[in-house]
Amino acid sequence: MKTLVKYHNALFIDRTNPGDFDLNTSPGYSQGWRKVDVTTFVSERVLDLAGIALEDETVFFDGITVQEGGIGNAITGQAGDSFVVLDIVSSIPLDIDNDFGKILLHGAGFPAGGKSNFDHIQYSRTNRFTLDLDTAAAFAFKASSEQSGSLYPTASDRLYIYRLVSVFDFSAALTSMGVASGRVVFAVNTKEEPTYQYLMRLKRSYDLQQEPDVD
Repeated sequence: MKTLVKYHNALFIDRTNPGDFDLNTSPGYSQGWRKVDVTTFVSERVLDLAGIALEDETVFFDGITVQEGGIGNAITGQAGDSFVVLDIVSSIPLDIDNDFGKILLHGAGFPAGGKSNFDHIQYSRTNRFTLDLDTAAAFAFKASSEQSGSLYPTASDRLYIYRLVSVFDFSAALTSMGVASGRVVFAVNTKEEPTYQYLMRLKRSYDLQQEPDVD
């Protein structure tokens, strides 16, 4: 078994105008993050599997998880203010700029959740954090957590890794928030498959990179 890792840096954002937030880019803050719209931000990474692909080996996933560091997720606002942290591992590049709303609402790889389908999404986890009367103006607590994904083997030479954060400023009093850094950990096995089976998997990986299936 091999262990592969990829990192997302911590995210810090501040309110700039009513209903609008921007990245806090103080030294060491929000590196690798970009703004998608007024309340949504994304960190995008690529895991290079070319070394494995050159050996004509297929990657089989034993498991994928996301670890978080630091002191946790903080938010300065009032009870009811929330944010969602969505981690995704995909075998195809996702059109975050156009599909982020669909992904947040329906989930990556689900019907109506953008152009991806079950085979494309090896892993997805959605955590929702919120403030209540006890935690207002302090650290948010995790209100819900959902996980999905196919763990489908791949012969592709790369994986696309996303962390999507969206803010729900229900009180209109939220001033700032931070999301801890994340480490995406892959437990994988690689093996050389029979030639015909490997060629068919290569074709499948190529097909998935093209126009996604429509059920």
